[in-house]
Amino acid sequence: MDVTLVRADVAVLDAALAGDEELAQHLGCAVVPRWVSFTGPLHATRDALVKDPTLVEWGTRLFLAGEPPELVGWGGYKGPPRDGRVELGYEIAESRWGRGLATDAVRAMLAEAFADPDVSAVIAHTLPEPNASTRVLEKAGFRFGGPAVEDGLEVWLFQLDRPS
Repeated sequence: MDVTLVRADVAVLDAALAGDEELAQHLGCAVVPRWVSFTGPLHATRDALVKDPTLVEWGTRLFLAGEPPELVGWGGYKGPPRDGRVELGYEIAESRWGRGLATDAVRAMLAEAFADPDVSAVIAHTLPEPNASTRVLEKAGFRFGGPAVEDGLEVWLFQLDRPS
């Protein structure tokens, strides 16, 4: 199943923060319950976009999948590339787990990221243990890069270099 990425601008984030019904109307599709586990990052992203609308390019993406399409999760980039690397993250509604949607979403974000000639690698961090996220990244071609620290917590780093 292919995942379509929707860039989350201020209007999309306002709709998301207003609730699933408002977001469904704005997107013109169904919204799977609990597509987002907590909205704190949505608030912060919205506030940052109000200050600098250009952040939408390397920001949040909503994930649409199915026919008819439905919102199944979200993720995106943690800012523009630095030294040729961009970081991504993702979340799929628990009711849609096990369908390959996270892998498809990651692959769609990889295609988008590598379309920019300045991106030489994409990275992601996971909890420091084998889990569903590590399997998603491995299926998408990422390689384990070792332990790292993010926000004071131990994590595992995964990286995928630009294909030759």
